[in-house]
Amino acid sequence: MKRLWGNGLVVAALQVACAFAWASDPGFPTRVLPILTKAGCNAGACHGAAIGQAGFKLSLLGYDPRTDYDTLTRELSGRRIDLASPAESLVLRKATRSIRHKGGHRIDVGSDDYRTLIAWIESGAPYGPMELRVTQIEVSPSDVLLAGPGGSVRLKVTATLSGGGREDVTSHALYDSNDEGVVEADEGGKLTVVRRGPAAVMVRYGGQVAAVRVASPFRDDDDDEVPLTALTPHNFIDEKVRAELRRLRVPPAHVSDDSEFLRRTSLDVVGRLPTVAQSRAFLANADPGKRLHLIEELVRGEDFTDLWTLRLADLLLIDSKRLGAVQARAYHAWLRQQVAQNTPLDRLVRGLMTAAGDPATEAPANFHRLTQDPRDMGEYVGGAFLGIRIACARCHAHPFDAWTQDDYYGFAAYFARTAQEGGRVVMSDRGEVQHPKTQKTVAPKPLGGGAPVSPDGDRLASLAHWITSPSNPYFARSMVNRVWKHLMGRGIVEPVDDLRATNPPSNPELLDALAADFVASGYDLRHLVKTIVASKTYQLSSTTTDDNRLDDRLFSHAYPRTLSAPVLADAVAQASGVMDEYVGYPAGTRAVQLIDARTPSEALDVLGRCTRDLNCETRSRGGGISQALHLMNGSTINSKMRGGVVDQVFRDGLNDRQIVEELFLRTLCRAPKAEERTFCERALNDAAAKREAVEDLLWTLLNSREFAYNH
Repeated sequence: MKRLWGNGLVVAALQVACAFAWASDPGFPTRVLPILTKAGCNAGACHGAAIGQAGFKLSLLGYDPRTDYDTLTRELSGRRIDLASPAESLVLRKATRSIRHKGGHRIDVGSDDYRTLIAWIESGAPYGPMELRVTQIEVSPSDVLLAGPGGSVRLKVTATLSGGGREDVTSHALYDSNDEGVVEADEGGKLTVVRRGPAAVMVRYGGQVAAVRVASPFRDDDDDEVPLTALTPHNFIDEKVRAELRRLRVPPAHVSDDSEFLRRTSLDVVGRLPTVAQSRAFLANADPGKRLHLIEELVRGEDFTDLWTLRLADLLLIDSKRLGAVQARAYHAWLRQQVAQNTPLDRLVRGLMTAAGDPATEAPANFHRLTQDPRDMGEYVGGAFLGIRIACARCHAHPFDAWTQDDYYGFAAYFARTAQEGGRVVMSDRGEVQHPKTQKTVAPKPLGGGAPVSPDGDRLASLAHWITSPSNPYFARSMVNRVWKHLMGRGIVEPVDDLRATNPPSNPELLDALAADFVASGYDLRHLVKTIVASKTYQLSSTTTDDNRLDDRLFSHAYPRTLSAPVLADAVAQASGVMDEYVGYPAGTRAVQLIDARTPSEALDVLGRCTRDLNCETRSRGGGISQALHLMNGSTINSKMRGGVVDQVFRDGLNDRQIVEELFLRTLCRAPKAEERTFCERALNDAAAKREAVEDLLWTLLNSREFAYNH
């Protein structure tokens, strides 16, 4: 009997006649397609690739069931399905490797999946109800705490269908551990601990995603035996961190000493070292409230404004090459004014989103000059303000998140009517975005749901309102996560622009509490910084113990991190007493005050400054052997060995002990330890050329790991 796909009437008759055999089954999207997905047929390395494989293309991980159905049953005259002899269907013979298949053996003959596919073809290979789809998946348990290595648990995945039905889909869900060194997940949903610590497992089925938090305590003792006295709560941050440390039985480090706290806080909050006088005064002060007084003093100063203007300028990609020198300078000045007057971040973002006019005089209008492609603008806004990566959905449904092409182009449509005419940013009454698959105009729609905006409404005003609304699940979390990473060295979610269900926070309750407090404060940046820095969690030492040294995400201790290029350059200049000079800027200008990355500076280039062509927070900058060699032999440090503090110590007539203490306070913000003091004083005393010895000591301190890192 010949294949029947060529005769549409025969096909229809077969489907009607055999409907009773398939009546109880949900249909192709929810029964057949998951089998192909589980077998890897539509993975990115197989037929789910951009151009498919061997002339056969499926949507990546089955995000487009309707097209996949047509491809499988209609393309090439339906040669992949044999209704007359289902077992001879090409899709089955390839998958079972009855005939040559480059993708290898994917389905066993006689298995449940094989029998399901046979039954489907025997029933006429129906699609099922056109509206049928998976609307949600639930994973149980969703938060797992297992014993040490070898502990295991089996997950259960339940899918909710658009018709309201629910079914167990555990055997056909996909499981992917985000850290296989901690937990492994097999094809059947069994999780097994490999090493102690926290991890997450992503679960996918039918275009829906979910995540399971998995952890194994770092110690076997009872919760009550975990020493937590070092983290006596000062505020809600400590309560949330303490609870997670107790759950995973991780003892925190001791609280940092005064010199460690002073240096860390000064670099983090204002981007510069404390002066020698400030260090002496702080270390000598016996007031138990001096740390809180220091924090208040720092956040009120001009240096705070300079550093956080730099941080926001990096996020907004302020660049004179793209914008023009005059426009970039105006944009930077406007941004600095917002930081100086502590404009709430929600209001700042609304001002950017709705700005228009001449970019030289209406500075926030420069925000809309990053790109003229509404798709690129949607991707940028999603990442910068919402912490969402939606770029994958430009071409297909996101493989690790719930975003579809409908979501992507609905979000991009908000920017379709922003134009540049005669050097001005204008809001046009025309301009749309077409869906690449349907070629239909897409109405603007917020990510994650919400009613589409009226085509005649103010699109950007509507979007700005939605982004900054207290009910928005992304904006506040994204902002506090970015600030937390700057201050703590690691985000609660990493990377900071990848907030999604399948990339859960290391401490969900902490992130929620920070976001709620940020909203309650009126999106106050200074309040947020003060709250974090005042916590005992922030003030823990970077010195680890055997019980917490493996922790890299629970914040049981401070995480040492390299100084950013501008801050490191300024620290070298400040410690040496020899300021850098920048073309076009007045003497005394610091690197953190520069408008963009176009100011010539070999030092900043080598140290890895943010070039503002891409997001700098999610890619490495500087460091490595080139930076080390430059600091040892380049002009950044060597040019500062003449003059500055070296001249000063001789001019002031300091003795060897005073010189050693001066240089340690200027660089490391602490007094030398006894062995350091003895060694350095002996070196100075025995030196034939005292000045060269002082230069060598300063050079050594500036090249030390302790100086280059914030700890």
